[in-house]
Amino acid sequence: MTSEASRVAAARPAPSPDLTADDMVAAAQAMIPLLRERAADVDADRRISADTYRRLGDAGFFHMLKPKKYGGLELSEHEHARVAMNLARGCTSTAWVFSILSSDNTAILAFPEEVQDEIWGPDTFATLAGNTNMNPKAVAEKVRGGYRLTGQWGFCSGSDFSEWLIFNAPAGDDGEGHMFVLPHSDAETVDDWYPTGMRGTGSRTMSVSDVFVPEHRVQLAKDTVHKLKERRALHPTFDTMWATWPSNGRFPFASCAVGAAWGAAEHFAETVGTSTRVANALGGAVRLSESDYVASEFAQAQGDAEMARLLIEKRSLQASERARARVESTEAEVARDLRDNALSTRTALRSVQQIFSLVGAKAGNASHPVSRAKRDVEMISHHVTLNWRQGAVRYLAAVS
Repeated sequence: MTSEASRVAAARPAPSPDLTADDMVAAAQAMIPLLRERAADVDADRRISADTYRRLGDAGFFHMLKPKKYGGLELSEHEHARVAMNLARGCTSTAWVFSILSSDNTAILAFPEEVQDEIWGPDTFATLAGNTNMNPKAVAEKVRGGYRLTGQWGFCSGSDFSEWLIFNAPAGDDGEGHMFVLPHSDAETVDDWYPTGMRGTGSRTMSVSDVFVPEHRVQLAKDTVHKLKERRALHPTFDTMWATWPSNGRFPFASCAVGAAWGAAEHFAETVGTSTRVANALGGAVRLSESDYVASEFAQAQGDAEMARLLIEKRSLQASERARARVESTEAEVARDLRDNALSTRTALRSVQQIFSLVGAKAGNASHPVSRAKRDVEMISHHVTLNWRQGAVRYLAAVS
């Protein structure tokens, strides 16, 4: 267990099984003021605090997409997206940590019941971080009972706190990607996370050197979808196990981007009444609230953020309804969700950049909420799953 995790983990009961979807969204909204207070420190410290992580767990957020057998609430992708957006209104990095660690419950569910028991049996709050992109330079040597694993994986969001890690490495005669699950204590952290945005996600590189991983915690990466379907029998009441994988329907990254833009718009609306800009090179002041230009530009920016939020809410609800009906998503539906993940992020980026330009030079201060939101959304927009051109090409192919 990591030193951070050891400070926040304790033998405590799982959240009340009576918590509802509305309770989860309300809890996320209630955390916004605190997250806003802490956001500048998160950005400067490059991690969320142990207390914030503890609060996320106590609220039940990490149990939303977890089976009832392990104290989970068995909620849907729709609630996941709404919670992420609301948390991001306060702190995008905190929302990202929630979104990643909550989503990674699905990766655990692809493994045998023995692995699920091993992870969640002792602690229902246990989380999984890592990187499921294959590192071709990693080495997985087959030995009796398992593998000896060596390699490094970057972008391990949430690894400041997770008790477990998952990595993708080549193994076997054909060097196919295999997923390896191992305790966090078997890896070392490389403190190399110094980005311009999303600085508090803890997306540092994790290094493993000749670590034994038993056979039951290793499986072919390409078998993940098939294995998830097999494991449905273990948790027959958990509808989200019928969702696609990797899941676009919960909008894990786009929700954070849209929430950040939403929060920036709220900040501007709350402060514009007392905000001014220099009138010209000779001085003077212009009240932003009295400028037609500012009103026009802000209405556009806020409207864009609102449209992106509504799009995510609608698509995530549709994905959840398909899972609830035990209906597999079609290629056209998957392609549309991929497109809308990228589209909502693009729209959020345009929105927050527009608000940034209205604030003026004051937004150049790294601690300014709009500056932080802009940097965060810009960073999110570069995620591989949010590539607009790739999404557009796949969507056209699916519907033509």
